[in-house]
This record gives sequence, structure tokens and C-alpha cells, in this order.
Amino acid sequence: MKINLVPLSRSNDKYLDVIDLYKEAFTTVRNIPTWLLKFKLRNGKDGFNVIYAGDIWVGLIYTTEYKDIVFVHFFAISESCRSSGYGSKVIDLLKTIHTNKKIVLNIEKLDERENNYKQRSKRKAFYQKNGFTSSGYIVKEPREELEMLIFGGHIHKEEIEAMYKYLFGSIISCFLKPKVIKLF
Repeated sequence: MKINLVPLSRSNDKYLDVIDLYKEAFTTVRNIPTWLLKFKLRNGKDGFNVIYAGDIWVGLIYTTEYKDIVFVHFFAISESCRSSGYGSKVIDLLKTIHTNKKIVLNIEKLDERENNYKQRSKRKAFYQKNGFTSSGYIVKEPREELEMLIFGGHIHKEEIEAMYKYLFGSIISCFLKPKVIKLF
């Protein structure tokens, strides 16, 4: 079945389902309050897409492009569609759309002490199965540490810092500047 990405707008019949999926999938520090999320998405947001497989709503994805990098902010498959191969199909679509770009994303750092360690391990295994490898960097944000994974090349600390400055804008990035830590 063909995967399609449709820009999210308030007029999309899955708008509230997408908001609910976001709230369910991102329950930790990365969770934005519902009112703020709805405010930010009220007129749509470039890169924030609803995922469909034919006519079936599958999930959500939010990406931003910076030079030769595609940064995946959020990616979630609806609970009713999980473990059906849709996640891999979306990743394959991203690879096809962005053939000459690096695709990067952050996952929660593996830590056996965390309650959701098993979930974190499964998430990393999913991305590895789909061709992602460790970038060699941890991104330390104000309240969490994330491992950056990459597909399609390598990335350097300076590129990551420039990408975050672009994503946040120069004023906000002064306050929320994540610390990029080399793993190996």
C-alpha cells in the first residue's frame, strides 16, 4: 500500500486524532501542552504531516530541512497500525524523497535505570533495522539526553549546532542551546 504524507491543518478530518496521538506517543519532556500544540498547528506547520496508507490514517511525522539534513522532530504510528510495517514504509518514503540528504533524529538515550528501557531498546532496534546508525553524538537538552541517529552519511558537531540554531532561531537558541556531546 502506498504511503502518503498530507500537510496537517485544522480542516483535516484527522486533526484531533493527530493531536491525541502526539499526546499519547510523547509523554516525557518533549510533550508540548495541548493548548500550545493546537495554537502552533492552527494554520498548519511546514513539515508537520499526517501519514496515510491509501485511505487509512496511520500516524504523524514532523520534519525540518536544513541544508543537506532532514531532521525528524516527531514520528509516531497510531496504536492500531503498529507492528504492521507502516513505520518502515514511512522511513523508506523519507529515504526516497530525500535521496541526497542525511536523515537525523533523536531517541531517548538507552539507560537501564529508566522505566521505559525496553521501549527505548525496541525503538533503537527499529531504526537500526531501517538503516540508521549512531551519529556518535548525544544531544543534552535542558531536561533530557537524546542519542542522535543518522541515515545517509555522517554529521559533525558543528553541523548539529548550526542545525539547532536554525531550528530554534538565534534568540531562542541562546536560551535552549542543546549541548552536543561526542560519544566516540
